[in-house]
Amino acid sequence: MPDQKKFVFVVPAHNEEAVIGKTIESLLQQNYRKELFDIVIIADNCTDRTPDIVKSYGNVGLLENHASADEPRGKPHAIAKYIETGHWRNYDHMAFIDADNIVSKNFLREMNSQLIAHPEFSVIQGYLGIKNVATSLTASGYAAVYFITNRAVQYANYRLGWNAAIGGTGFILDTSYLAERGWNPRSYTEDFELQVELSMAGKRSGWNHFAVVYDEKPNSFEASHTQRTRWAQGHWLVAFTTTLKQLGTIVKSASLTELLSKIETLFYSYSMVRPVAFLFIGLAVCIDHRLIDYLPHLLSLLYFWLTIECFNFLIIPCTYFFQEAKPYFKQKKTFLAKCLLLFRLVVGFVWNSLTYMIAQIVGFFTWFRPQNNWKKTVHTMNADESLEKEW
Repeated sequence: MPDQKKFVFVVPAHNEEAVIGKTIESLLQQNYRKELFDIVIIADNCTDRTPDIVKSYGNVGLLENHASADEPRGKPHAIAKYIETGHWRNYDHMAFIDADNIVSKNFLREMNSQLIAHPEFSVIQGYLGIKNVATSLTASGYAAVYFITNRAVQYANYRLGWNAAIGGTGFILDTSYLAERGWNPRSYTEDFELQVELSMAGKRSGWNHFAVVYDEKPNSFEASHTQRTRWAQGHWLVAFTTTLKQLGTIVKSASLTELLSKIETLFYSYSMVRPVAFLFIGLAVCIDHRLIDYLPHLLSLLYFWLTIECFNFLIIPCTYFFQEAKPYFKQKKTFLAKCLLLFRLVVGFVWNSLTYMIAQIVGFFTWFRPQNNWKKTVHTMNADESLEKEW
């Protein structure tokens, strides 16, 4: 397809001097007509050299946002400041990229081709890769989850005609949709809010398996728990405040495919309910162990879940690892090294899944707190340090 659509990359950046340069360079190297895309970096309350680094590139736009003490802070609100400028109205689509990302050279070309083929898509989510697959067990756990999600969830939903999940980075948004509905984030998970909003409006979000963005994941449990608690808080807020609206729009579905897609989005809204349910079951048993005698099937769900999870943690992950992590396995020179990578991914997946349950429970009990004080995840890793797949 010829280069046709006009894009603007929007990159929120809070104290990202360690990585912003490599991100900008990957955007400038897009295999796409230069006059059809621009880059805007939102230097959000920066106290480091991020704005100076951005200015050194010359042909990159810079919006410096300095919020007052009583203003909400965080990525969704930084984006809102850019939306207020109206600059995005000069483009067909906005491409949202995190400040630590490395974007594949053909990202815009792939998106452009899909938009021409599928003009019905208001959003297209790109493939989320990982910069640091093997820098820690925590990072390997993230990589494992994304390998599985990209193939088993995103690609599967796309083939079924259902809406793709929006992942917070590496996605494009039709500016006409933005002009119609505006940008009104209420939670830490502005991506999930947009996903639910699209579903309720009967709009389509697509998936592009070849428009790749490489993201840096936390290496420590502390940083990971902080990030995932934020995700859980936002997810629960959106779920609790939109459930009735989602149910109301389901009955107004225009087709069977739209109906099933909306039902899937509603189920996804409560995808974190399992550990919370088991917590309440466990507390009930602790309060009165006789419940097991009175309700002999009380823990049957738990037993069933443990059986299924053994299958999920061993057989299903390996299937997708061999598909999605193929470039990483090819890089390993010996059979032993390949086996060690597989073992790392399986163990990391188990670790990630179990520790995420803690964050999901914390988020359940704290979702009602004001979600306007973003705790930053520190990024330090450049592409030449860790990226194992050519971009």
